[in-house]
Amino acid sequence: KIYPSEISKNRQMEGTQSAPLFNNLRKLVSVVDELRDVGLQEYINLPRIAVLGTQSAGKSSLLEAIVGIDFLPRGEGVVTRRPLELRLVHVSDVSGNTQPWGVFEAEKGNKYTDFNTVREKIQEYTDKVAGKNKGIVDDPIVLTVYSPTCPDLTLIDLPGITRIPLANSDQTKDIEKVTKDMATRYGKDKRTIILCVVPANADISTSDALQMAQNLDPQGERTIGVLTKVDIMDKGTNAKRMILGEEIPLKLGYVGVRGRSQHDINEKVRVSKALDEERKWFAEHPVYSTFPPGYLGHDNLVQKLTKVFFQHIRKLLPEIIKDINQRAQECEMRLRDLGPPLPRESSEKMQLLWNMVTDFTEYFKNSIKGKYDSKRGSINKKEIPGGAQIKLMFSKLYEEFVKKGYKPTKDYSDRDIEKAIILHQGDSIPGFPSIDSFMYLIQPQLDKLTEPAIECLNDVYNFLENLALKIVSKVFARFPQIIDEVSETICRVLQKHKSKSRQVVEDIIDSELNYLFTNDSDYILSRTQLIPNGQKEVDPQQQFIQEMRNRVDSYFNVVVRNLRDSIPKAIGFFFVRKSEETMQFELYNEINSSLEIMSSMSEPAHISAERDTLNRTLGILRNAQKVLRKDPDMAAALRADMEERSEGLLDSSETSDKIKKKFVENIEDKVDKTEKATKDAIRTEVKKVESTSSDLFGTSTTAKTQQAPPPQKPKNSLFG
Repeated sequence: KIYPSEISKNRQMEGTQSAPLFNNLRKLVSVVDELRDVGLQEYINLPRIAVLGTQSAGKSSLLEAIVGIDFLPRGEGVVTRRPLELRLVHVSDVSGNTQPWGVFEAEKGNKYTDFNTVREKIQEYTDKVAGKNKGIVDDPIVLTVYSPTCPDLTLIDLPGITRIPLANSDQTKDIEKVTKDMATRYGKDKRTIILCVVPANADISTSDALQMAQNLDPQGERTIGVLTKVDIMDKGTNAKRMILGEEIPLKLGYVGVRGRSQHDINEKVRVSKALDEERKWFAEHPVYSTFPPGYLGHDNLVQKLTKVFFQHIRKLLPEIIKDINQRAQECEMRLRDLGPPLPRESSEKMQLLWNMVTDFTEYFKNSIKGKYDSKRGSINKKEIPGGAQIKLMFSKLYEEFVKKGYKPTKDYSDRDIEKAIILHQGDSIPGFPSIDSFMYLIQPQLDKLTEPAIECLNDVYNFLENLALKIVSKVFARFPQIIDEVSETICRVLQKHKSKSRQVVEDIIDSELNYLFTNDSDYILSRTQLIPNGQKEVDPQQQFIQEMRNRVDSYFNVVVRNLRDSIPKAIGFFFVRKSEETMQFELYNEINSSLEIMSSMSEPAHISAERDTLNRTLGILRNAQKVLRKDPDMAAALRADMEERSEGLLDSSETSDKIKKKFVENIEDKVDKTEKATKDAIRTEVKKVESTSSDLFGTSTTAKTQQAPPPQKPKNSLFG
């Protein structure tokens, strides 16, 4: 039978001033444990304490002293062969004879008050998974202990780091790698506090556990050092420098402890008696008795763990709330993309296909128009919207011909122009250049305008085709068998409108090439000065040549300006807009007339499996949100985060700060309301006293009434 009252009283007396801290810690740890119970740990890491140390470093004795109960298996070699997740729950001991009990996660219905049986069950669960021949497996045993002797903590007891496998055992040759990898998996999580156990009777600078802790936590912000076996160091030596952090410092410091020896364990010395002997030993030691408070003993270690764990959870809960909401939102979006399970009836299948076609066409239109669509961002949030990319293609049309200083006649010499004038003068009177000369010179330049226009049309077609196929692969992802057929239909629609658009583009270019005309005022009013300033004699033929050159350059610019507007309009209307307008109708017709599409509709196994996984994940996340809503403080922060996230106002880099602010505001609001209520109550009582005094003595005592003392703020403010 276990008598925990001694440990309970000692720790309660030492922690009287920290009672609010313990109460608030229980509240936070309960929330985290409930989150674990709903399965959240599988998706989001939760705060915990991982006990890290080498084999035979004294981890088991340390844990039993923290819990205040002797319950862990003992033996030679590696005893802890599966991680043991200890959820410690402190229960009040009003009567003084409250018995502790344990509950295993694997059998929640059974309550064990005999901790010898608990020890046997741990060994049984270990052998069941890891075998009876000293094998080590990374599959944790979850045990919840309710006791007046234990603090509210969540600890993970890891197998000790082992260098050499035991002979004739199931331990592999790479046992050191196996144990270190297991410790790394738990310790690398930034939400895990590392309780690094180091024997004081060995050189601390060669400690594998401390070296691993430094690698996993380089800043030392979440590592607490524990120095065990301080009582069996060589005579004349002590652990003072190590405990004070003068050899290898840690931000959270060290605590030195004196655990039960193997002889004590064999003699069944109770944990409570061992703790009393530890206090006495430190108090009488010539060196350790001079230490300031907080550095020695299991009780001080419990105080440090409690304080650090409370601050750790309080700091991380807003971040966990953000992760839960974000993960739930991602699951919902992916489930929306996957859609509901495939119906069986043909009419329902047809309706489902029509809905998917509608989704595709809306997606397609919104992508081109640049309209905001929450689904569209899931392909590539950094992509420029379709309409903007098409406009960019239009802006590049003929850009080489509108550069400053470009002249189409730069390749013509004066002799070339003079030759053109002479060749097409015919039998007309000299001095009047023929229009044929102009045509002869302008036509080769205008021919250059056809190819860029067709290339622009092809670029727009390729872009729309790629965009449509991306959207198809996303919208119809659950039915890969019909993606090819739907894609072919889309390509046919685009190709049809491309052909029509090409004909329009070619007609526009032909009209510019074959019918020379302009109302452009700059062209009409431009004239070559026949007699340049300062010249008395001019060459008439040279003047005709210059006039012809200027006319060709000017008219070419007019044509380019016209085509830079008309070609994009033709492509935009006859190709892009018409494709948008008719795409849905064309796809509906194809589905209605194609039996193959309907017969090919079947959902791949991996899509069904993904939907099931997402639904299971979302269910766990929803349960986690329910757990958080039970607490008013957390519910307020959770609700605020979800509202801002749904409105798209919450930037990911500011999320944690905003949630923390919400916590503080909520608590401060509660404190303000409490103060106001208290003040109102005091004023009411004062008025009653004044009224009573007036009735009794006939005089008012208002002026003599002393001012009421200001109300004190609640001491148990969780985040204050």
